Parts: sequence; C-alpha cells; structure tokens
Amino acid sequence: MSSSSPRATPRSPRGAASVDSSGSVQRSRSRILPRASSSSSSSSSSSYKGTMPKVYLISDVHFDGQNRAFIEHMPNKKDENSILVVAGDVGEKLDDVERCFRLCTKKFDTVFYSFGNHELWCTNERDERCSYEKIKSVFEVCEKCGVKTNPSEEIPVENQGENARQAVFIAPVHSWYEQEFDTEDDVEAPDDVTIPKVEKVMTDYRLCKWPSLEEWKKEMTMEKISSNSSSARNTTAKTYSNDYYISRKIDALNDEDGKFERFLENVKRAKMEGKDVTVITFSHFLPRIELIPEKRFLLYPKLTQAVGSHILNERVERVTRLLHLGESGKDKHTHAFGHTHFGWNLVLENNVRYVQAALATPKEWVRRPRSLVVGDFFSNAPGNAPLLLYDVATNAFSGSSTNEEYNPGLWAKYYEENARDPSNKTLAPWVLEYVSRIWGSRELKKSMMMSSNAEASPLPGKSGEV
Repeated sequence: MSSSSPRATPRSPRGAASVDSSGSVQRSRSRILPRASSSSSSSSSSSYKGTMPKVYLISDVHFDGQNRAFIEHMPNKKDENSILVVAGDVGEKLDDVERCFRLCTKKFDTVFYSFGNHELWCTNERDERCSYEKIKSVFEVCEKCGVKTNPSEEIPVENQGENARQAVFIAPVHSWYEQEFDTEDDVEAPDDVTIPKVEKVMTDYRLCKWPSLEEWKKEMTMEKISSNSSSARNTTAKTYSNDYYISRKIDALNDEDGKFERFLENVKRAKMEGKDVTVITFSHFLPRIELIPEKRFLLYPKLTQAVGSHILNERVERVTRLLHLGESGKDKHTHAFGHTHFGWNLVLENNVRYVQAALATPKEWVRRPRSLVVGDFFSNAPGNAPLLLYDVATNAFSGSSTNEEYNPGLWAKYYEENARDPSNKTLAPWVLEYVSRIWGSRELKKSMMMSSNAEASPLPGKSGEV
C-alpha cells in the first residue's frame, strides 16, 4: 500500500493505535493466469513433499527496499514440507519479483502468491503498456520460478491417527479494491481542514494505467446479468467508480479455465467423503471493512475507499457457505490478506479467521511496532521467520488455542473488546492533530506551529511506543 501524502505516526490513547496512511466479465481477450495444468503452477498432489505441511504467511514484502535482508535471512524450511503464502506487494519491478521468489523457493517447498497493487505500477512505459497486461508478466515470472498462482487440489496429509480424515486446500484469490467498499459514514473534519479525495492521495491512481477501462465498462453493461449476482445485477442501476470495473475485471481472472469452480468441487467432494476440511484463501486486499480500523482512527480517513472489495468478499464467502461453518465445528476457513500493514488475527461472526502478517517497512516497525506485531511475528530484523499460520500436525491455526498466549494484533485485540462504531464520526485526537497539520488552512497550520513546543511535544511515535 502506498500513499503520496506525508506520513507520521501519532501516539495512541489507551486501547488504540495509530495508523499509517498509506467485475466479473467471463470473456477475456487473452490469457492472464497460467493454465492450471502447467508444471510450475500446477496444484498436482505429486508436487508436495512429505505429508504434514506447515503453512507460513507474509504480505507486503516490498523487496525493493530494506526488506530484502529479511527474505535473504529467513530460516531455511526446505524439505520440511513447508508452504509459504505471499499475499501481495512483492515489488514494483519484475526483476525484484523474480529475485524474491527465487529466494523464497529455495527456503520453502511450495510458494503460493497473489499480487498486490505495487506489482501493477507502470514505472517503465517501454515494457509495460498497462497494469492489466503487467499481470500477465508477473505471472510469467511466477511460472518460471515455480510459484503457484492457482488454487490447490487437496494437499496430502499423513493418513494416520487423528489426521486421517483431514483435507487441506489453499487458494489465492486475485483482486483489486473499489471505492464502493466503503459503506460507512464519513468523519467530521473541522471547517478549515479539507481532506483530499482518494484519487489525489493514493499512488495507485498515478502509477496504475488502465487504457481499456471504457471498453470494460461497455462489456460489463452489455453482458447478460446473472440473477444470482447482486453486484452484477445492479450494474445499470447506479453509477460505479472506475475501481469497481477494474475490480470486476480482475476478479474474472479467478474463473479462467474454470479453476475456481474445480477448487470448490474438490472442497465439496472432501466434505462428502466425511473429511475435516481446512481451507486457506488469501488475497492482497480486504474482503471486509471490519478488517481495518474505523475512519476516525485513520490518519487518512478516506483510506477505506482504496483497501477492499465487496466483489472479493462475494468470492470468499462462496467458500464459507460451502463449508457450513459452525455446524460441525470441524471444518475451518481462514482468509489471509495484506495491504493495510496491521498485524491482525481475528475471528468474525461468520466463523472465518482473518489474518495479516505484513513485512511493511523497517521505518514502520520502528515507529509503530505494536500495531504490526501478530503472534510471534516480528520483521524488524533479519533471521526471523514468516508467521506460522497453520500446522497440519496439530490441526491448529496460530492463535486458535485458548490455552495459547497469543498476540492477535493491537487492532484485532481492540475489536475483540470493543464493538465497531462507525456512527462515531469524531476524529481521534491524534488524527485531528495530523489532518490539521497536513491539510488544514494556512492560518490553522500557522497557529499550530506557534503553539507547538518541539522539546515538550516530540513527533508522535518517535519513541517507538506505538
């Protein structure tokens, strides 16, 4: 995630933390994703070593920065039947993406990946005609490196004891965000503060290029609308953001070659065989708005317009509905995500566990480590491992044991103890100070400078307490 606005990390009050600002068309002119049958992106059971895998998670790698040291010094989990899930934002340059994945595949037996927004930045116009075409280039790199971008078939599990009836599946869900994702009321800013539109703040709107957008809009308007798709059914009933059409176009990639339907059929078959099914889906973007703090807590309150997608959630919920979570207590669904740079491990009312373990940036780990840590995951120094998300041997996700002392993430813990209240439109004090200083009128900024005392009031977050 990136924003073109200045960043600062204010001090949080008790119980909260600061926040850095950082459709489905079935027709496609050209193939983007590799075929499921290709050797490197295949989900064939024979590609997995061993029988008791452990699944690790990272997102927001940003390999082109100082995080390269983290990837280079990750513990070697090779030959331990290790699986690494990478939830986007590996890098802007294809060379960096390839270097990162070469290292990952040397240290883990299997690597799954879904792209983020940074991969689709077009910073080299000679090589990248548009962001949508760059997706194909990114997946060609994945195929060359042996990184999986398609849903798995049933991953082999040791056929002994309590694990004899387990079935494990992993599915990347490729996605984009839409402004329609933000359904909560706007906050109340002072009259002399103008919070800019998301198009002016987020770097994506400047560096992502979508030259076929008008054609996509026409395709989606003219296509025959399925009566079962609420998002598509209302296409002609209202005006949608450009992001909406991008989100639908990218979501359609998941349906190429019928791969997502086959994945659902495989999950259904395992259930019919009486197995205890565990499904890990993951995306870079958020499927639910409950996975980001309320606007009043965000340094850039309009950030919620550029983080997630209802279209993404509809796809993820298909898995949830198939599993009938809560009926038997045996089947499990976890969705991993990235983008917002918060440590997060929280089970919502649908019995789905949502997890984020972002490498983020070293600067963020210095300024606000409490809002980044999740479990024992800490990425501010090389030699640490990604978050152990799921251990098949114990059939347990990180943080799932009631007997386990586990840090679910500062904000996840906050929402475990406090109900979300989007009706509260009053900016948190540290947010009010920030927006006033950054986007306030000239008179307001001047008055704030005159009243500030650098020694008595250092920049929030400088101590690393946040």
